[in-house]
Amino acid sequence: MKTIVALTFFAIVTFVATAKKVEYGGGTCHNSEVGAMVNFDPKTFFSGTWYLTYATQSTRVTLSTICRNFNPKVNDDGTIEVTYEYYENGGSDNLYSVTCTGNKEQSGGGVFNFKCNSKNGRGEVGDFNIDVSFLATDYNTYGIVYRCVKTDLLTEDNVFLIHRQLNPNEEEVNKILKPYELTLDKFISRKDATCTNK
Repeated sequence: MKTIVALTFFAIVTFVATAKKVEYGGGTCHNSEVGAMVNFDPKTFFSGTWYLTYATQSTRVTLSTICRNFNPKVNDDGTIEVTYEYYENGGSDNLYSVTCTGNKEQSGGGVFNFKCNSKNGRGEVGDFNIDVSFLATDYNTYGIVYRCVKTDLLTEDNVFLIHRQLNPNEEEVNKILKPYELTLDKFISRKDATCTNK
């Protein structure tokens, strides 16, 4: 247990040295300004399940859509595939299924570009692009992700806090967010939603 606490503390201290305030909102993407991790390891990160536990709210991310379990993998050709599903409004009849595929952009800025396709139980289909910057992760417990979504109708961004477990300790979450000048009162929480995931 002492080892885990020490490692978590070390990881947080490591990221404090490079962390900076995360700006979001305003209808524009801030990927180039948020300061993505330099030595991000996609093969380690894009495996297993990540649970969206906290998110800054926007048009597309609300308590009715926060129940996302991300299942990422790195394909043999090096492309990254992320799938997730959620029921709208905590119900059980309108299932959204989303598949995103992408790569790290070639400019070396630490941004990953994904092309996504979604479909739901009503037969609606949509395509959109997401630019993702990974701000911090210890690979085993948490990740802080900045994402900007672009559709034909809108551009919006969010900060996601993802975890390997569904119910992270709030005190630890606050410690993780502090170097980025983010506070939980600006986030919606999965624990406040009615999740009916498969």
